[in-house]
Amino acid sequence: MSTRARGELEASVLRIMWNAGDPVTAKEIRSRFSKPVPAHTTLLTALDRLEAKGTVVRVGTALRGIRFAPTMSESEYVGRRMSANLDDSADRRAALLRFAGSLTGDDVAYLREALDRADRA
Repeated sequence: MSTRARGELEASVLRIMWNAGDPVTAKEIRSRFSKPVPAHTTLLTALDRLEAKGTVVRVGTALRGIRFAPTMSESEYVGRRMSANLDDSADRRAALLRFAGSLTGDDVAYLREALDRADRA
């Protein structure tokens, strides 16, 4: 039996859902997993947890199962996670400096563009 890093299963489920584009059943999600494929009950538990966090919603029932959809885009989700991690930091300045030091040239350009837009808003 293999184990995943904490949060890896939920991240994989979300990635599959974003790539699908339309609401999907647990069975459809499971069929799109690369090895190791989680047990059906494990996948349902992950979907329940994502639903409890407000990250996934049930969108009715289909003849062949309940369909699930993400409540936000991947970029919105990642942005919220980044903000939450920054909020958890005891030293925001140090965290931001460490983050900025890890950026590529393209990342810096994207960040400058975002900051310019925020200044104009």
